[in-house]
Amino acid sequence: MALTQQGDERQIEQWHAWTLSGTSAVPAHLAQIARRALSGMSRAIEQQLEAASTSSTAAAQMENDLGYIADVEAYLAETLQRPVAACGQGNVALTTSPQAKASV
Repeated sequence: MALTQQGDERQIEQWHAWTLSGTSAVPAHLAQIARRALSGMSRAIEQQLEAASTSSTAAAQMENDLGYIADVEAYLAETLQRPVAACGQGNVALTTSPQAKASV
């Protein structure tokens, strides 16, 4: 969803190709792309929260969304800092369900 809102067509195609690949390790460049898209999504949600017309129910949902996004961003940042195997594939372990992979 974040890539759909924040990414370009090439990034979206790369992400979808990975989600269909059956591998759980996300390539480092896709993890970085996902982090940027999630960051942009966070900024958009924060701007909506600042709007005077946001109801308390909508604001609570947005706060939950921001918490989830922050957790995913932190995980991606942590895994990107881990050393890469000597074979140099540049992938990070992202053990999620296919539905979670598709939701980023």
